[in-house]
Amino acid sequence: MLDVSFLSKFDWNPALLEQKKLEVDLKLFRQNFSFEDQMQFQVSGNVLEALCQKALNCETIRLYKGPLDWTRLYPFSFRLEKRYEEWVMDVYGDKEKTEQRRAVFGVNLLCEYLHRIASFAPDHIQFTLYFEDLDWYAPSYLAQLFSKNRFTHFQIENDPFEGSVGFVLFDDKDYDEKSYKIIDKILKENSQKVRFLPQEMIPELWHNLDALYVIEEKLSKFGKRGIAGFVAAEGVVHYL
Repeated sequence: MLDVSFLSKFDWNPALLEQKKLEVDLKLFRQNFSFEDQMQFQVSGNVLEALCQKALNCETIRLYKGPLDWTRLYPFSFRLEKRYEEWVMDVYGDKEKTEQRRAVFGVNLLCEYLHRIASFAPDHIQFTLYFEDLDWYAPSYLAQLFSKNRFTHFQIENDPFEGSVGFVLFDDKDYDEKSYKIIDKILKENSQKVRFLPQEMIPELWHNLDALYVIEEKLSKFGKRGIAGFVAAEGVVHYL
């Protein structure tokens, strides 16, 4: 593993730099790391850029290996807690702070940070992520957290969701106990082999799907447009 944190000494193993696939360590959640420290972020980005300039054969980088919901393990700073409270009000329109909402906020924050760090690397580099805590979640809740609109430019190495049928996800504010139960039911009926599609990404992700499951009442205008395109391409839609 190659240190690309803000504390990196650039003393990378030359043999590792010759490989096509690298694994780096940003030292997230360690050694006074903070999502809000812009100096740390800028330095880490510059270190990653320097690494890519030396690793000329590199094609793929594992950018992160760790928990998906880091909020269970690491407390928020005062400023981050305030950001979380503002986000809850903005997304849900109330002040209720639940464990699930905190996790969604945390995953969003992590993904945003990793995307920004990845932007320091050349465009041809493929980034992967590996999450160590997936057994912690109910499948339906994991499907929400794993929504591909959070991980637009990343490949999740241990993504458990893939199949010949799809399920159209919805905005975070629209999840409730009923929708979680429906997702769990669809997963069970299809032996967990279901691909989950954010509404705004239906056309990008419907390849090789035989059918889509949709909770019609939760469709946005983007979702309806994507469903219409899928039907026009002779796809089958099951409304729930």
